[in-house]
Order: sequence, then structure tokens, then C-alpha cells
Amino acid sequence: MATKRIAVLGGPRCGKTTLIQHLYVEMKIAGLNAGYALEYSTEYLKDKGMIETISEQYGIYLGQKKLEDELSMFDYALTDYATFVPYIYGRFMLGNKKRSKKEIQILKDLYCLAIEDIQNYDMIVYVPREFGYVQDGVRWQDEEIALKIDESILSFLQSENVDYIEVKGSTKERASQILDLLEVDYKETPQLNGDKK
Repeated sequence: MATKRIAVLGGPRCGKTTLIQHLYVEMKIAGLNAGYALEYSTEYLKDKGMIETISEQYGIYLGQKKLEDELSMFDYALTDYATFVPYIYGRFMLGNKKRSKKEIQILKDLYCLAIEDIQNYDMIVYVPREFGYVQDGVRWQDEEIALKIDESILSFLQSENVDYIEVKGSTKERASQILDLLEVDYKETPQLNGDKK
């Protein structure tokens, strides 16, 4: 079967990575051939520090694409990012400031890549912010900026008429909603005490 690609989106610290890891475990237990790629930009931030220019979003795009391309051997490919997200972040970074010709060109290129890549995902999941915001020492955003990024992601999905599903609840409840939509026959792992993420 062709690889089914599932992207989980949302702003920083909304539970995407925890959800992807939980989904992956449930799918492996169900005997499915699944793989996952974590957000490349997190590693980029750890290695290179804060992203300061929109041109760096190109590098993040390429890094994310490479990670996701390596998942083609699996029946299910999960990611807590997507190759079209660097465009959303690029636009967010520029905000309302006057854009240089170079910035406009880069944004245009990132947009073209984004629009091409959206069709590569079989399911796009949006995770709303339900558990507050805790700084992790890697990401530079505070809660106010994180909320604005949430809005930017939603706004992009809606303005480009992208089909997406929104999942709510604990990690387990969110995973269950996705697995049901994928029509995966699975038996839930026992709930861990205090699982809120």
C-alpha cells in the first residue's frame, strides 16, 4: 500500500509530539508498519540557536522534507510538523513589517512549496491548546506568541481550504479519535495516572 501520511499541527507546546509518540505506540501494538519523524526545527533550534531570518525557513523545509521522505518505507508515516509549516512560520516572522524584495521572493517560494506539498498528506490533524503553556528551554516563544502561531496555522488551513480534523481531550482521547478515523483496529493501552498531555 502507498504510505499514508499523517501530520499533526499546532503551535509550540500544545501536545503534538506526545500525541505522535502515543499514536506510534498504539499503531505498533496493533501490528501496523508505522514510522514517525519529529519536528526538524526543534533540532535546528538546539543546534543553531534562534531562527532570525526568513531564509532559515528554507533549511527547515529541506530538513523536514528529508525526515519525512525517509518514512516512505512505512505504511503509516506520522509527523508532528509538515513541510508546508515553514511557510506559515515565515509569514508569521515577517508580521506587519515592510518586506524587502528578497523576503517577498522567499515567502513566495515557500508558499509554492507549501501548496505543492499539502496534497502529500492523507490526514492533517490540528491540536488546539488545552493544557496551558510551559517553557521548555528550547523554544523562544512565550504563551502569547504561541497562541498567535496557533491562529496563524488555523488561518492558513482555512484560507487555503485544507481539509483537517481537530482533536481534543487527553493524549489518549486525541489518539483514539485519529485511529478511529483511520479505521485502525486496536486495543487501547491502559491509561497512565495523570496523563493530561
